[in-house]
Amino acid sequence: MRRKLLSAIVAVVLGWAGVVAMVTAGTSTSAAAAADPYTWKNVQIAGGGFVPAIIFNQTERNLIYARTDIGGAYRWNQSTKSWTPLLDWVGWDRWGYNGVDSLATDPVQTNRVYAAVGMYTNSWDPNNGAILRSTDKGDTWQITPLPFKLGGNMPGRGMGERLAVDPNRNSILYLGAPNGNGLWKSTDYGATWAKVTSFPNAGNYAQDPNDPNGYLSHQPGVVWVTFDPSSATAGNATQHIYVGVADKQNSIYRTTNGGASWERVAGQPTGYLPHKGVLDHENGYLYIATSDTAGPYDGAKGDV
Repeated sequence: MRRKLLSAIVAVVLGWAGVVAMVTAGTSTSAAAAADPYTWKNVQIAGGGFVPAIIFNQTERNLIYARTDIGGAYRWNQSTKSWTPLLDWVGWDRWGYNGVDSLATDPVQTNRVYAAVGMYTNSWDPNNGAILRSTDKGDTWQITPLPFKLGGNMPGRGMGERLAVDPNRNSILYLGAPNGNGLWKSTDYGATWAKVTSFPNAGNYAQDPNDPNGYLSHQPGVVWVTFDPSSATAGNATQHIYVGVADKQNSIYRTTNGGASWERVAGQPTGYLPHKGVLDHENGYLYIATSDTAGPYDGAKGDV
C-alpha cells in the first residue's frame, strides 16, 4: 500500500508530462482519412508544475490533496489509485487560480476543503488572490476574492501551510499573507476575511529586496499556522496557536488566548527561516524545519 501511494505521489511530483492526442489510425489517402471516425479524449497526466505540498486530512483515511505552483490542485482517489484534478474549470480570465499557494482540508467536516490561490505578486500579474472553498471535497467551488495578491509560483512557495482550519471550531480559518499583509482570519468557513490587527510581525525577508523585476523581492510573509487541539474542546475556538514568519530573527509567535494577543516564542532559533511548523499533539513538541533561504530552488544550510 505504501509503495503504491509513494509511486502515485512521485508521479505527481514528476508531472511535467505533455498531453498526447489518441486517435484511431487512418488510411493512406486523404479522402479516406477524412471519413474515419476519429475520437478525441483527454489523456491522463499526473500533475502539472512543481508540487510543493501533499496535505493529508487528519481524521479521514486516504483523503489526501496535492497542490502545485502553476497546475492547480488534486485529490487522491484511493479506489483507482489516481489523482483527480480539482481546478480544471479555471479559465483564462482567472488563470492565476491555478497557482495554489496553500491548501487546507477540514478535520471536522471532511467534505470541506479550501485553497488559497494566486500565481504571482509582482507587476506582470494584475490580479489579486482568492480563497476557494468547497463542501464536496473540491468537486465544486465558491470564490472569495482577497484584497491582496498571493504567489503560488513565487519564492517560498514550498513553505507552509499558510492556510489552516481550526480543528475544534472549524468555522474558523487563518491565512498567512505575503508582502506585509500579515495574518488574516475568517469565522464563517472562509466566506469573509479580516486582518488580525493584534498580530505583530508581517515578515521582512526577501531574497533580493532590490530585484528590479519584482520577483526575488517578494516577501513570503506569514508562512504557516499550527493549532494545538488540546487547548480547547470541540465547538470552541482553539486557544493555543503557533505562527511562522519569514523573518530570520523573529520567526515564531504564539497565542494562548485564541488570537487576542501574540508573543514571540522565547528561545526560538535565529538566523534561519521557519519553513515548516508541526506540532506533536501527543507529546507537545513543536518541530520546526528551517533553511537559510525561502527556496524552493536554493538553500545551503538549515536545522530541525
